[in-house]
Amino acid sequence: MNVLSLILFIPLIGAAITLFTKSREQARIVALVSSAIPLILTVMAYLEFNQGLAFLKFQFVEKIPGISSLGINYYLGVDGISMPLILLNAILCPLTVIYAWGESKQSNQFFALILILQAGVFGVFMSLDFFLFYIFWELTLLPLYFLISIWGGPNKDYAAIKFFIYTHVASLVMLLGIFALYFSTNVGTFEIPVLLQAFSDIASPEMRAAIFLALFFGFLVKMPTVPFHTWLPDAHVEAPTAGSVLLAGVLLKMGGYGLFRVLLPMIDGLGPYRSDIITLMAVLAVVSILYATFLALAQKDLKKMVAYSSVAHMGYVMLGAAALNFMSVSGAMFQQFSHGLITAVLFMSVGVIQHSAHTRIIGDLGGLAHKMPKLTFLMMGGFLASLGLPAMSGFVAEFMVLTGSYVNPDMQIFVILAMLGIVPTAGYHLWAMQRSMFGSFNEKLGDLHDLAFYEMMPMAILVLLIILFGVYPGPVINIFEAAGKIIPGVI
Repeated sequence: MNVLSLILFIPLIGAAITLFTKSREQARIVALVSSAIPLILTVMAYLEFNQGLAFLKFQFVEKIPGISSLGINYYLGVDGISMPLILLNAILCPLTVIYAWGESKQSNQFFALILILQAGVFGVFMSLDFFLFYIFWELTLLPLYFLISIWGGPNKDYAAIKFFIYTHVASLVMLLGIFALYFSTNVGTFEIPVLLQAFSDIASPEMRAAIFLALFFGFLVKMPTVPFHTWLPDAHVEAPTAGSVLLAGVLLKMGGYGLFRVLLPMIDGLGPYRSDIITLMAVLAVVSILYATFLALAQKDLKKMVAYSSVAHMGYVMLGAAALNFMSVSGAMFQQFSHGLITAVLFMSVGVIQHSAHTRIIGDLGGLAHKMPKLTFLMMGGFLASLGLPAMSGFVAEFMVLTGSYVNPDMQIFVILAMLGIVPTAGYHLWAMQRSMFGSFNEKLGDLHDLAFYEMMPMAILVLLIILFGVYPGPVINIFEAAGKIIPGVI
């Protein structure tokens, strides 16, 4: 059974059916079924996944000849780097559909775009052919662009166009890097493992560095990393809540995935430029962590604060990758998985506040716990996980990144600098919670309603998963560790 193709194409088929539904009820039911089936199949694949082979070979491989003259094939497979991220995408999409159950504006198109987005992300994580990888990479831009531009806020057109320009230009630079790698190696195929293995055979170290930097730029913008981050807060602020959840939950992870799948195996082939590029990665990581943390501390808009916190947390992914220690790398990969769960809770919480109180300005809120105790409980869980409270998944990830990175003597100064952001991170989370949820209730907000069941259920599931993987991260982190140990260049 071609389980990966089923996981990949069922959302696309569901999207096509959803577009032709005649009512909101039909659209959301079809969308839920079409996103839930891939979740079931992904869990089955995860249970069959051989963790002992997580670092040795790809599993569930499907390969169909495509354009043989160019070496382009339909080539899918998963390993320890991609399996947990596929699981993350499979979890978040049906929960997002449930959360958006009350969406009434062009609901068939809304839910169809979510399904297309899910399929595109699956394709990125499964593709073992660079040409196929790029097609799915670009496919993810379109549904999110329309989600922002049609269902977004007052400045939705500006945010959507800025998102598209930034990410599309970065993708084109990445495409140039892919073609340069293809023509420079002369291996006659776009297969990712083959091209990466042949990378060090390119005679010119300058060409190797140029290819690496072109690919690096594409992944940097997608993560995003400072100074290429400015599209993200605008996109989050204007996007509907479902768009923000999927943007932060899975789309940003595509950039981090590129670090581990493509860039780290190329590090040892950089020759004289190796140490300089590793230093560049570490500098960008620390700047992202500190700069975005202090920007988050200064925000008045709750959603913008969460957006900047995402930039800071993705900085830990870059730091762990730069350290090239198996603990830091596996911690960075786990940070991606953990952050996807945590940020989904945070954006869902902000969405409920916006819908009920009609404002996200922290100073205009206050005392929401009196009217919205269920939301307060779940939102507090997300905030505590985001600031790195022990027994939650965020703590495990960041502890592994910082500890593993510090083992590398060249990274110690960067780890110390990154740790300067820990206290401000706790500060803006606790400050925002205290001002928005506790204290005396702001009567100007009127009569507020607490979480609807379809909002509470996905948020509660996510909080439970955050705690589960904080107390018992083994089911996911063991796969990442096995993969991290065998990535070329990682010690």
